[in-house]
Amino acid sequence: MTSAQDGSLGGVRRWPSNPAAQRALVDYLKVLPADPDADRNSSSLFSGYGLDFTGADLSGLDLLGAELSQAILTGVPLVGADLYTAWLTGATLVEADLSLADLRKVQARGCRARGVSLRGADLQRADFSQSDLRGADLGDSRLQRATLSGTDLRGASFRQCVFGRTRLSRARLAGCDVTGSSGLVIGPIDLGSDEAHLLDGPDLREWFTANGAVDVEVHQAA
Repeated sequence: MTSAQDGSLGGVRRWPSNPAAQRALVDYLKVLPADPDADRNSSSLFSGYGLDFTGADLSGLDLLGAELSQAILTGVPLVGADLYTAWLTGATLVEADLSLADLRKVQARGCRARGVSLRGADLQRADFSQSDLRGADLGDSRLQRATLSGTDLRGASFRQCVFGRTRLSRARLAGCDVTGSSGLVIGPIDLGSDEAHLLDGPDLREWFTANGAVDVEVHQAA
């Protein structure tokens, strides 16, 4: 039997310290199709619900459709990982590195992700609503039809990111860097540091322009 310490298994760069998380990864990688385009069924999707992946490096791993709700991924590198359609609801992603990851259609409502790196990630149609993303790096990310409604994004970076009907309704963006960002956002957005200060429509567009995002358009909520 291949052990979790065998670094060749599925290309895992570093295994989690938690034995249950190690076993779950080994079991998953044993049934993972060699062809990334092969059809998947429920038995071939990773189930890591509520597991602790502290200490792991899962960069580049195929985690398509994975169930990682309530999982602990604090500080875990997931650079370039394929998380298309994965579940991260309520997960802890504090200081995790998901730069360049495929996060399209991810369900990540209510996650705790302060200081997470999403730089260059593809978040099209991802749902990170009602989450804590304070200080997150979303620079160069793709946010077309992503949902960040009600999310705390104070101090986050959106430098050069691409919006596209991105839902930011009542998201908190005080202190954010939006330099060079472009596309269409849906407000209103809360720009208050401590107390609510909602901006929408022309006022919100003026705020983006004044902060170096001259190509951002605002769709005013009805």
